[in-house]
Amino acid sequence: MNSKLARFGRNAVYLNIFGIIFSGLVFPVLTAIFYPQPLWQSPDLFIESFHPLQTATFFCGYFLVIGSLLTFLVLYLTSNETKKIWALSGLAINIVFTAIVFLNYIIQTTYVPYLAANNPPETAFILAAFSMANPGSFAWALEMYGWGGIGLSFIFMAFIFENGKLESTLKILFLINGISSCVSAILTSVDMNWLFSPAGFTALIVWNLLVLVIDIFLLQYFRKKNLYDDK
Repeated sequence: MNSKLARFGRNAVYLNIFGIIFSGLVFPVLTAIFYPQPLWQSPDLFIESFHPLQTATFFCGYFLVIGSLLTFLVLYLTSNETKKIWALSGLAINIVFTAIVFLNYIIQTTYVPYLAANNPPETAFILAAFSMANPGSFAWALEMYGWGGIGLSFIFMAFIFENGKLESTLKILFLINGISSCVSAILTSVDMNWLFSPAGFTALIVWNLLVLVIDIFLLQYFRKKNLYDDK
């Protein structure tokens, strides 16, 4: 295998890990401590409580989705020819739904801050629809279906792995991630309020931990396959 491609794959995984840690843990905690956004009541209250630090988690989300997409690209390029169709399907689905998540993060890092800082006449209507502080916003539909679709790509990519112990573990983890992500998207269609319930917060924490575990196993997978040259 090409060592440069292997190194690219490992760097993609590290990029994803950076996104998980800073988007899912560091900046949410810092925001909650220093500039918390209260439970949604109105656009006016959101604007009063808004601080640029609240967008940091979404900026780090770019690393999360890009790292995931690039990892899938390497998995496709290094998959066995007999399983290329599974890998290609997973990559194609990942690309489509990564674009949806990316669009949402552009809204959160650019358009929502603009509305909060300038308060144009349309703010009262649009902010409620696009701020993720509002559990009933369209942005949450984009987020959950975006990650649900990315989860679907994990289901397809799971079938590229062989029968060894490490690969069997990765296959199971990919399937768990995919199924749970799809179920979460469906639950959001049934009742968006669940996202801000104890079950929703628990699901978010578990999902971040699951992706981190998958990344750790992927690094081992690349080493086992001799995809990385330390020299």
